[in-house]
Formats: sequence, C-alpha cells, structure tokens
Amino acid sequence: MKEHVFNNLSRKSFLRGSLAAAVAAGSASLLSACGGSASGDGEKKVLRFGVNNPKVTFDTQKTSGSVGVSEAVAESLLVLNPDTKEIEPNLVTGLPTVSDDGLTYSFELKDGVKFHNGETLKSSDVKYTLTRMFLPATKATSIDSYAYIEGAKDIIAGKTEELSGVVIKDDRHFDIKLTQPYSTFNAIMAQFYAVIYPEKACKEAGEAWGTETNFIGTGAYKLVSNDSATEVVLEGFADYHEGKPGLDELRFVYIDDANTRVLNYKNNDVDLVFISQSLIQQYQNDESISKEIVNYTPASTQFVNLNLQSQNLKDVRVRQALSMAIDRDTICSTILSNVAKPAKSFIPSSETGYNESAPEFEYNVDKAKQLLAQAGVSNLTLNAQVRSQDQNLMVAIQDAWSKIGVTCNVSVIDSGVWSDARANGELEVTLVTWSTLSFQGIEHMGSYFRSDRAAKKSSFYNSSEFDNLVDQARLTVNDNDKVLELTRQADSLMTHTDYACLPIDWPQMPYVLKPEFTGLSVLVNPHFDKVKKK
Repeated sequence: MKEHVFNNLSRKSFLRGSLAAAVAAGSASLLSACGGSASGDGEKKVLRFGVNNPKVTFDTQKTSGSVGVSEAVAESLLVLNPDTKEIEPNLVTGLPTVSDDGLTYSFELKDGVKFHNGETLKSSDVKYTLTRMFLPATKATSIDSYAYIEGAKDIIAGKTEELSGVVIKDDRHFDIKLTQPYSTFNAIMAQFYAVIYPEKACKEAGEAWGTETNFIGTGAYKLVSNDSATEVVLEGFADYHEGKPGLDELRFVYIDDANTRVLNYKNNDVDLVFISQSLIQQYQNDESISKEIVNYTPASTQFVNLNLQSQNLKDVRVRQALSMAIDRDTICSTILSNVAKPAKSFIPSSETGYNESAPEFEYNVDKAKQLLAQAGVSNLTLNAQVRSQDQNLMVAIQDAWSKIGVTCNVSVIDSGVWSDARANGELEVTLVTWSTLSFQGIEHMGSYFRSDRAAKKSSFYNSSEFDNLVDQARLTVNDNDKVLELTRQADSLMTHTDYACLPIDWPQMPYVLKPEFTGLSVLVNPHFDKVKKK
C-alpha cells in the first residue's frame, strides 16, 4: 500500500501519499542532439518525462516513492492489466496453479528471460529476492502482505535466513507455500514491491543497490545514466522478453516546481506531465493543452483520519456528526477543482469490492447538530495537524465543522514530523491519501484499518467484526463472489456504521501526453512498456 502526495506528484500514499509524474525537460537544441524531437527513420524515438525528484532509492523493497523508473527497469512475476484490472502472467508462462488447500502456488518461469546484464532469470533469483525482502538488514517498508509466505516471520524475527516457503524444483519451476490461504496473493505478487532482482548483481552491489546505475531488472528499459539531481536516462532493452520496446529512450528529467513542468510541456520541451490539483482549473481553460488532458482514476482514497483513542472522538455520534457536516460535492468542485470524485465509501470504483449501490454520505448540518446534542457534546475543540499539501482541504473542513459548533485548530507540520507523529499515535485529526497497487479493496482497507495496522497510524480502530471480515476475505479462495461480499460488508461497517474514518474523495490524476505517443498506461505511475511514437 502506498501513501501519495498528489500535489507534489511523488510516489506514497495511490497511494499517498503520492503520486505521479511529469515530464522530461531539456532545450530544443539538446533534444535535437540526442534525437528526442526527431522524426526521421534513423533517429532515436525518445519520450521525455519531467518529474519532481523523489530523492529515494530505486529499490522497491525499501521505498514506495518511485516515480516510474523502478517499474520500467524491473518486473514482477505477475502483472495487473491496467485496462481490465485482471492479474496476468508476466515473467511466468501462466498464472500459478494452486493446491486444493490454497496453500501452495506453483510457478513456471518463461524460458530464456534475460536480465539487463545478460544473465538468465532463474528460480534462485526469485527465492533470493523474496528472502531479501524479509531480512532485517534490508529494512523493507511494505512486507506485511507478504508475511504469509512460510518462513517469512522467522526471517523477520532474525531466527533464520532461509525462506522455507519458496521451494526450488529446477531453474524454471518453484513453489511458494503460505501459512494460510490468501485470496489476494496473486494480486500482491503483481505489485512493484515484488519485482525480481538478479541475485549475483544485487549481492555484489550491496548497500549501493538502487543507487546510481546499480539497478538491474528484466524490464523493457535498462538504466544507463543517473546523476541523482537532474536526469535519469533509460534505454530500450533489445532482448526484452516481450520484444524490443517501441521507444529508444526514456528520459526522466527532474523539475520540482509543478507549474514549471507544465510550462515545459507547453514549450514542447517535455512530452508527458502530471498536473497538480492546484493547477488543473487553470490548464483546463488553456486551449493550447486542454484537449490533451486525461483524468486517470487510481486506487486511492483521501480521508479524514480520526484518532479513536481521543476522548473527543470515542462517541460514534460525534464522528457521524463530523461526517454529516462535510459537503463533499462542493469540496470536490471547488477546493479539489473537479479532479476528485466525492467518496461514498472507502473503496473507489476502480477497485474490487466497490459497492455501486452504497448510499452517499449524508450532508445535513441540522442533523449533525442534533447528533452532537444527543451525545451531550458542546464547545468541542479538535486539533488537526496536516502536511502542507493538505492544508487547503483541511481548512475547508475546519470551516464546515465550525457551522455545527466544532472548533478545529489546524497546524501545518513537516512531512517527516507528520510521519513520526502518526506512527506514534500522536495525531488527533489529520488527512491521509491511501492507495493500493493491487486494486483489491480488501487489501486497501485491511492494510490501514485492521486493528494491528490502525494502531500504527493514529487511527486505533479496533473492531473484531471488521478484522474478522478482512481475515475471512483473505482466507476465502475460489469464491470471488464471497470475497466481494465480505469486502463490501467491511467497508460499510467501517465507514457507514462505525465512522472510523471520514472518506472525502477519490482523487483523480490528470496528465497530458503529446499526441504523437500512444500506448501509455497508468497504474499509480506511468507504464511505458507498450508506448510507441508515431
């Protein structure tokens, strides 16, 4: 799961939190020299992608802040189809066969898949990669969903370095054994946290893996230069297992200012940018690019995180009143510039488990006041600490709550301080955008609000009924309808009965792409493997 920062467009939370990308920059003369703006048959086909500098490693086991480089270079065994949202084989010949008890997944690697250094992908690379994920020295950031692999928890605890749950049969065949059935296991194996690394190269790089040009995968593009400050250059991989990609080069040029990125696009210095919410209204009215704007719907939810350990928020009637005071439609059309859809549940329409028939959250100031009166609450004062990108929305919510007699003190704190404070349970009220790379609603919710996770996120939602619904959905295999029903029940319980959090909107990610490029897909970050230049 990821936390995303849509304003700054760096990867998070999705998810978020963070998110997105912009496009590469460079003067016309520079691009002419490298072939970026050329159209002749003998010249390079280059896509220039301008993006804010996330200043993080490319190693997806250690960060959720990639802006698309990692996914272009390295690949997972399975992939999520961006259009159908179905799980499909990628580095393997087909979806894994699953044992009758749902505990053993058997995989067969494609024959002859090459890493960028010329080595052939083997079962041992898969086992090495997954083992490395759990080693304490790796300090991996998103291992919770993978800890159901047999032996993972012993590695995490430092008891062993042997991942017993990955059983190698030969160079192309292996099994992954789980400690319990897990209905979304294929989906989490398609996430970018599970991309496969070449064992030998990764070991040789040591702590440098993911820095400079020490990052190798099986992807459509290989890393050829990285100065960490201005530009990352990827080159089309001629031996890619799906055939040579349609572009000769991808250039990720770091442009931190959101408006400057769009101006570079208008000046034809870049080919793709994501547009921040604060600028979308301006550019929707700009005839030079308005027809090129695409709104992508990620698997993300922006919500008010409520600390249920606060005495102010223990009464569900208070939480429901706070929800009823918020006019989500108006917020989305004004503060969020129509690049967000009003949430009516936690799970958005882009995910499995979305309930189209769920009722909208009621906006009723008078009823909100009555609920507070019934709870015996008056002169309520709350403290909201948010990051700078969430300030405008929190101020709008502050104003909405004032209309029902609730005072909300809003303060802006540094992102690092915010992260620590949330983990330590110190935030009474804050805003979060939480995303999932799996597009599985049960994982989106469970990764944040299951009691063991909520205790680490200043939520402290602790419902045995909700936990049981999440667990039952994860344990249910070969019955997708039941998984969907359990997911919808969990969502309804959390958001419409317990009001454990207050979903506000489902963010959109607007971007612009030059019309000479086709085949771009977006799953939180752009995917370039099928992109071609006319």
